[in-house]
Amino acid sequence: MHDLQIDPEQDPVLARALFGTMRDEWRPAADAMKSAREWERRAYITLTLAAAARRRVEWLKRWLRARPDDRDAVAVHHAMESLTEN
Repeated sequence: MHDLQIDPEQDPVLARALFGTMRDEWRPAADAMKSAREWERRAYITLTLAAAARRRVEWLKRWLRARPDDRDAVAVHHAMESLTEN
């Protein structure tokens, strides 16, 4: 679905979030989700982060442990699970 190739000059927030996932850091992903104001942008970020979590889930586990009630983390987790089912 997603090739996870984000141009850092065109989308620095999402690029930073994806780079963070490779280092098991969840805060850049949380920042990216908070930055999404429109539904289309939010859906795009959620699905991109979900695809990243399928490849390397530890950063998402850390986010969920640190903030178990964070709706953004839960949304990414559910999106990851739906991608895994397909």
